[in-house]
Formats: sequence, C-alpha cells, structure tokens
Amino acid sequence: MKYKYKTWTPFLLTLFFLSIYILFYMIEFDEDFIFSMKHRNILNDGFCVLYDTYYSKNTTLYPCNKLKTDILNKLPNNYEFIDYVYTINNVSLSTFHRDVTSSQHNYNTNYPVYTAILYKYSGELLSICPRSNIDYPFCSSNIYNVSGEQGTVFLFNCDVLHAGRTNHCKDREVLQYKICHKDDLLKLTHLHGINTKKEDICNITIYSIIMRKLSYFFEFPINYIFYPLMIKRENENSFVGSLQKYIPVQYYNNS
Repeated sequence: MKYKYKTWTPFLLTLFFLSIYILFYMIEFDEDFIFSMKHRNILNDGFCVLYDTYYSKNTTLYPCNKLKTDILNKLPNNYEFIDYVYTINNVSLSTFHRDVTSSQHNYNTNYPVYTAILYKYSGELLSICPRSNIDYPFCSSNIYNVSGEQGTVFLFNCDVLHAGRTNHCKDREVLQYKICHKDDLLKLTHLHGINTKKEDICNITIYSIIMRKLSYFFEFPINYIFYPLMIKRENENSFVGSLQKYIPVQYYNNS
C-alpha cells in the first residue's frame, strides 16, 4: 500500500496544481475604457486606449488627421502608418491570437510593430491580456474584457494576446491600422496597399465559446508553432489548405 501511495503522489500533486492553474486563469475581469485610458500604457501593459467621438465621426476608411496625430504621439519618434486598412463588420475574431502577420518576432523587425483599432460602435469591444507581449511566446496574464463608447481606439503591440468581443451580435464596425518604425517598412511590404473588408453573420454557439477559451489556454502552440499556417492562404485541396479550414485564417489580410 505504501508503494502505491508513493506512486500516485506525484500524479495527484500535478493534478492539484494544474487544477489551481486552470481555475486561476479561467477568471476574466471586466474593465471600462475610462479606467483603461487612465491606467494602461504601452510601456507597462503593451497597450493604451484613446477616446474621442471625433475619431469615429471623421474617419470613414483611412484615419483622420487627428487620429493619426494622437496615435503617433503615443509612440516614439519615426513611427509611420503603413498603407493598410482592415475593416471588420458585424463579426469578431473571438479566438485569442497575436497579430502574426505583423509580429516583431516573426518578421525580425528592429522595433515593435503596433496595431490600432477604431471602434465605431458602443458596447463590448476587446478582450486583451496585458503585458503578454513581454511574456511572448507565453502568456501569464488574465483576460481583461474592455467595454467602451463609439470613438474608442486601442493601440497595442502586435504581440499582445487579444480577441474581439461579440457585443451580443449587435451591429459593429471596426477599422484596423498598422504602425511601424520607418526603418522596418521594407520588412513589412506584404502589408503595404492592403485594403480588406470582412463582413459576416455573428453567431454565438457553445462551440465558439469553448474554442475561445481553448485558444487562450493553447495560445503558445497556435501562435508560436503553427503561425505559418496563418501567414499565407493555401489552396483548399492541399494538405496545408485543409488544415487552414480549422483555424481563423480568413480574418487575416491573406484572405
């Protein structure tokens, strides 16, 4: 009996600590955009939040001058907007991901690359894991679900783990931009001239809810090991193309 007990002890201890780990990181926190504006910054959290109704009212596709100026003022000198616009309407990428098509680690840029997202609706906006760019390729942060008003803008390091919120399938319009250091423009030529629009029907299911959570817990293999599957869309009849059917590759600019 003592021998059996000693054999099972490491397994039980492992199971216990694994359960504690899962339970701790199952917890998600809600955060208001006003709190984010006051307390979040790019240096410490990997993201910051801006807000002005002027942004939304005066931006139809490309960012208005005020939005461009305010974003660049949050970044070091010599950062520039890439000629890139990605519009997402009525659906969100609710699985957790890093922006692998503009990642500093994937493209070996000299400086961090940033994503800016303008929300032209009010409600549930973005789920984000603060400091996950620092932990790359892992994530030691809980999920923070941020709500806000029309005209809210998130500016974050492309290696920050994040996911769109469903906003209960209400009408939504999101505009996404990319900003990089001028010395890295040539390393990101695949983003130049991108003007892509995605529009789909929002559908909340048990499956989508489970996949959202699994994408958080398994973000390491998804975003670090299998990221090449999301860089370039392959023929559906090929082996790689068949694998891409099971990942959200259609939400990237390669679609």
